[in-house]
Amino acid sequence: MAEGGDVIPARGPLWPLVRALLRVGCLADLNGRNLVVRIVSDELGHPLLAEEHPQCAAHLFSIVETCHHRPDGLPALLFVLDQIEPGTKAMVEVRRIITEMSALETWSPGERRQLFAMLTGVVVPDIARIYRFVAGANAPQLRAQATCSEVFLALETLNAGPDGVPKPLILVEHLAVRVRPDLAAELRRWVDEQAARIGVAAEARTVRKTIVSESSGESAAPGSQAYIVFQLQRDGPSTELYRLCHWRQRDLSAGWYPKRGSDFVGELDEVKHRVASLVEAVESDWAPYDVDIRVEFFLPRELLNLDVDQWQWEAESDFPEPVGCHFPVCVRSLDRMVARKWHRQWYIRWKRLMAHVREKNVLTPEAGFWSKPGDEPNLRQLTSHFESVPDVVAHVLGAPPTVTPLSFDEVAVGLRAGIPVMVWHRADCGLEDFVATAKDLLHAEEPGRLLDRVRLVRTGAFASDTQNPHVGSHLAVLWDDPERVVVPDRPGPPEEVD
Repeated sequence: MAEGGDVIPARGPLWPLVRALLRVGCLADLNGRNLVVRIVSDELGHPLLAEEHPQCAAHLFSIVETCHHRPDGLPALLFVLDQIEPGTKAMVEVRRIITEMSALETWSPGERRQLFAMLTGVVVPDIARIYRFVAGANAPQLRAQATCSEVFLALETLNAGPDGVPKPLILVEHLAVRVRPDLAAELRRWVDEQAARIGVAAEARTVRKTIVSESSGESAAPGSQAYIVFQLQRDGPSTELYRLCHWRQRDLSAGWYPKRGSDFVGELDEVKHRVASLVEAVESDWAPYDVDIRVEFFLPRELLNLDVDQWQWEAESDFPEPVGCHFPVCVRSLDRMVARKWHRQWYIRWKRLMAHVREKNVLTPEAGFWSKPGDEPNLRQLTSHFESVPDVVAHVLGAPPTVTPLSFDEVAVGLRAGIPVMVWHRADCGLEDFVATAKDLLHAEEPGRLLDRVRLVRTGAFASDTQNPHVGSHLAVLWDDPERVVVPDRPGPPEEVD
């Protein structure tokens, strides 16, 4: 019989600790126990939601149970009690029991803090359902509106399944398919590092493949857009070799989760052949599906003027056709994709562009900015204009991007300002045909179909007299969607050149 008439049961894994805590002086009265709970909460950085009881043993059981549901709970309780009653006989027994109950941590507190920093502000509406799925039917209940971090801590107290993958890693994989792509890549990199260290890398990859496959589904509507996305950059500062990365996704109904293929390293002609092989492959693989295939190239500024839309889309052909005639093709900015400090304005202007598409069905002249061809752009005035007129979403360049760009030019100003659409002529932005074509493309109805109209212009160029170059053969369009980015985690092994 304990204080207050509490009957201490003979069994239960938590009761030996409760019995030991009954002999700790600062826990003898309700006020003392509540003070300890507040101090432990302060140590954890989260409220310790232990149910209060007037009976000492019942209250202590609630405190111990709540601490036991998170891996840092019991160590925090021990630390606080050590500060209040250091060196007492009662504390010697409490320390022994907690040490036996506390499992070795799978990852360090620093690694956990790194993950929680990435999850700051992340809200997943179905987090409770994910927790129940990952934890199993017998998992302890969580408070309503639990955060991702709290769910992670709760799963740390549970054993792994037969495959040996810790349940918190499975949770992070589920979160990765529900957040923006760049954060998803960071979360998966964190999982890879932990899984490799504890020897379950292959099993974790299997879990990831299953989760991504289940999330993507097979529910794409007929005529919906599908993507093959390339990223091209030099494979070193002083080399003629290029690294080509690529991703593809056919069904976007559950979100943007492109699957990455193997990297390829080679000279530019070899890269062109590789691009044609990959585009040819998606045309074949997606033949049974009614999808609108889009081809995109993430390029650094020094490669933005590359004529990727004029590359052929078949690897071998007696009569090659440019990929820009067969598919809508655009370039995108690799520099902006990796510069997170530019993303807020990018999102804001993209949303304004989409509002034009939905509400007005036309891009008004005020939404576009035209640089004067042949003039050296005044970067201060250009920056000031973009800062003063937030409705600008499209920029027609006064000159094509150079192979050796200055540290800052009109392209860089537009990227920093978040301009999602840029149009230019790869040779001469002052040509009358280009100016007229650009106006038709930007300010015709249905601005959201701009890339489809660009494809028709390029198709017209293919049919024209090769002795008189058509504007469509030199027309470049940057159409940059911040909601669909790709972030390589680690380069894949280069494949052998055919």
